[in-house]
Amino acid sequence: MREIGWRLTSTLRLLLWLLPVAVLADDFQISGLEARLVDDAYVVDAVIDYNFSEEALDALQNGVPLTLEMHLQLRRDRAWIWESDLVDVRLRYQVRHHALTGLYQVVDLQSKGKQNFATREAALVALGRLSDVPLIKQEKLRSGESYRLSLKSALDIEALPLPLRPMAYLSSAGISPVIAAYGP
Repeated sequence: MREIGWRLTSTLRLLLWLLPVAVLADDFQISGLEARLVDDAYVVDAVIDYNFSEEALDALQNGVPLTLEMHLQLRRDRAWIWESDLVDVRLRYQVRHHALTGLYQVVDLQSKGKQNFATREAALVALGRLSDVPLIKQEKLRSGESYRLSLKSALDIEALPLPLRPMAYLSSAGISPVIAAYGP
């Protein structure tokens, strides 16, 4: 019994020691999720406000790249759980700071496209703007049917350097889903 008490006390001490450890994301808010028809296909636009903690911003400033993963799904509205998604895509982006040039860089990890920014704020705003992301061809949707589009965004903890991962795993912030419905 004494050993159980010692283990419990040790575990509580460890948890109390880890509590003050800073989290990497304060809150991510997704707004303006919209699918629109362009020619014969739907494209997605969204605005994501990345409110990183001061510690995450310090890490970025000191050369730690922050990788974000966006999960985009399109399902038939009121679909059974076993029905497959019409679209299930993961988009990955990274924001980096280059100390020598003082520039911030946003990298689309799918296309390898890069954009450079003079300020961190401009880079984070650009990181949070999804525009004209291809979704699905109009012909693949049934007329009169309703569909549910969802977008989730989260910090990719596994892409962080190993010493930063424990505090990121303890964070509950960083995933903020928004769901919007639309029909063809």
